[in-house]
Amino acid sequence: MAISQTRYVDITSGVGGNSPSLTRELIGRIFTENPLVPTGSFIEFTSAADVGTYFNTTSVEYLRAVFYFGWVSKNITTPQKISYANWANVATASLIFGKPGTYLLATFTAITSGSFTLEMGGFTHTFTGIDFSGDASLAAVAATLQTDIRAYSAGGAAFTGATVTFDATRGCFDLVSGETGADIIAVTAAMSNDIASLIGWLDGAILSNGSAAQTITELLTSSINTSNNFGSFAFVPSLTESQILEAANFNNTLNNDFLYTIPVSIANSATYSAALLEIGGCCLTLAPLSTEYPEMVPMMILAATDYTAINSVQNYMFQQFNLTPSVTDDADANTYDALLINYYGQTQSAGTLVSFYQRGVMFGTTTQPSDLNVYANEMWLKDAASAELMSLLLSLAKVSANTAGAAQARTVLQNVINQALNNGTISVGKILNTTQILFINNATGSNTAWQQIQTTGYWLNVVIQSFVVDSITEYKIVYTLIYSKDDDIRFIQGTDILI
Repeated sequence: MAISQTRYVDITSGVGGNSPSLTRELIGRIFTENPLVPTGSFIEFTSAADVGTYFNTTSVEYLRAVFYFGWVSKNITTPQKISYANWANVATASLIFGKPGTYLLATFTAITSGSFTLEMGGFTHTFTGIDFSGDASLAAVAATLQTDIRAYSAGGAAFTGATVTFDATRGCFDLVSGETGADIIAVTAAMSNDIASLIGWLDGAILSNGSAAQTITELLTSSINTSNNFGSFAFVPSLTESQILEAANFNNTLNNDFLYTIPVSIANSATYSAALLEIGGCCLTLAPLSTEYPEMVPMMILAATDYTAINSVQNYMFQQFNLTPSVTDDADANTYDALLINYYGQTQSAGTLVSFYQRGVMFGTTTQPSDLNVYANEMWLKDAASAELMSLLLSLAKVSANTAGAAQARTVLQNVINQALNNGTISVGKILNTTQILFINNATGSNTAWQQIQTTGYWLNVVIQSFVVDSITEYKIVYTLIYSKDDDIRFIQGTDILI
């Protein structure tokens, strides 16, 4: 043996300067009442085929995924992921959707004393002596299981009213609790003679807890708290006007965090436009056909935008999709343009009909973005800056309340600004009007800041400020970024002069 060298030289290894805080994926989230999505949860998919496998290929979830993943942008990018979340519009019961598989009757008829443990309705019970030997079908196996579960009267209505069925289409054993409302369901394998794995109620099963009916606000709050890894959202079920207003108002309070896309019909377009006109963060799209989903177009464009690439930001107008045009003449176009309602419109070029998404606008007050691309770009920029600043706080031993700390914040913000210049979020060389110049002068306290913004696209200021929390003085970094947003061309006017 020898004296350890670490008594004299002790070196600790580690990776420094990493970024522990990640940016969001600005994918679409679809809220559905489909019970295959567990309550209070979400599921992400990277292909329409996977969605079809999970929900089946006749489901509306799959049909929406086919449209979503099937689009290729002009930058040759596509949406990479989609998210589905459950909405308990009414009180729901605890559920088990067993693992799909090929179940053989002989496997069960050999069992005369099966066991497993079930938690439901606030009670946990271990079932023993389950006998499938006399069952003549998989449906009969489910019936036997149902009889044994219902026999546990001490568990109350959750157990005594439970139903167990065999779904021949999915190939699985399913359970529904006998009562609705908030609940937790769980299955545990027995120590001996276990049948939980044989009926597919362990690995691969879908367990969904019971839930009280959720309001729109409760749903969105819970979903965002569970995972905010999305950029836009829409609903599968049709919402009432009051529910749409509730969702739009809630989203508006989040200040440019998420985009809410709303379908409207010809009949309710004017009503919804008037109701939502001054609520930011939402956009309306004319969707007259129940078999098509044009309201998802902004979601798809956002999800297909790679903000790490050069010149990657996109104009939400002039984008083409596999959709039936809903506006084909000037009269209707004028009507919906005035209502700020987007639509898939058709025009003509050299005798050929050309269709594309129009006009890429959204609602809100005069201080909120009116263009979908500007809103989407600021959503990315805000998230990227938040992630960089959080990484700064998590990575360094400390950020000092002095010029050094301010410089560190400026450095990481500059990284985001450079990305924004690279992808086109910040527009360089845009001519500012008098009103914009006066606003910049007032906001910055400088008569020359507007020149920097016009020339380089942005102006950044970082300062340290003190504030008081519970009689204790604390310090914060305060930054102000003013930048030229990326405005897109929607109209070209020419003059031909012949001499």
